[in-house]
Amino acid sequence: MNINLIGRQRGFTLVEIMVALVISLFLVAGLIQILISSRQVYRVQDGLARVQENGRFGMDFITRSVREAGYAAISDNPAIGYGKFNGTALRGTEGTSGLPDSVTASFDTDIDCLGDDTLTILVPGGSVGRTVNQFFLEDGSLKCKTFKPTDYPDTLTLLQTQPLIDNVEDIQILYGIDLSGDQAANQYVNATDIGNNWDNVVSVRVCLLVRSVEDNLVNEVSPYQDCNGSSKTPNDRLVRRIFTSTINLRNRINVSPAFWN
Repeated sequence: MNINLIGRQRGFTLVEIMVALVISLFLVAGLIQILISSRQVYRVQDGLARVQENGRFGMDFITRSVREAGYAAISDNPAIGYGKFNGTALRGTEGTSGLPDSVTASFDTDIDCLGDDTLTILVPGGSVGRTVNQFFLEDGSLKCKTFKPTDYPDTLTLLQTQPLIDNVEDIQILYGIDLSGDQAANQYVNATDIGNNWDNVVSVRVCLLVRSVEDNLVNEVSPYQDCNGSSKTPNDRLVRRIFTSTINLRNRINVSPAFWN
């Protein structure tokens, strides 16, 4: 063995080790930062996707029932007499002091707002499936109550109350009023301003305010606009989105008889 080679062998100095450790720490810190950023981006995208999905599904449930309001199964029961639209197929309540509103729609069908079969009842001239769906907000969830008229024409029996989507902060509803007789809305008012003139309603405008499940999705607290058009500053960093839809009432000529007085 060459003695000179053995003499030249040596390890790393303390300075070299410290420099290597510092460089490694910078590399590890960069990787951790990339991991944290990627995870935050995923949380934000997932939160937004859930908000979008909830808002879309909630609006779809409401739109489907409100659009059916007043539908009469005349083809199945031609002997049944139906009068023109008199407002009994659609009713709403105005939440006091900015509280959420509710809307109720009735129509002939054997399917409720959840797609389940409903009971068929006897009516003058035959039998028909009739459903009454009420949409409202309770405990942060959009819910639907399904009723059946079991003692024709105006006794309602509650079949079920079912949550539809969670993390809903508000629902506000305006009703398009036809003042000129051309079946087009001249103005939109709340349920209280309609009074007993529900026969003038030709469309319904629904607004849902939906929030994310997880907090800390945005970098800082930022104001948002609610369904009433007011700016609010939250005390959290949730993501909020407003979903609005204007629903035309298609069944204003032939509608089911009154289910309430």
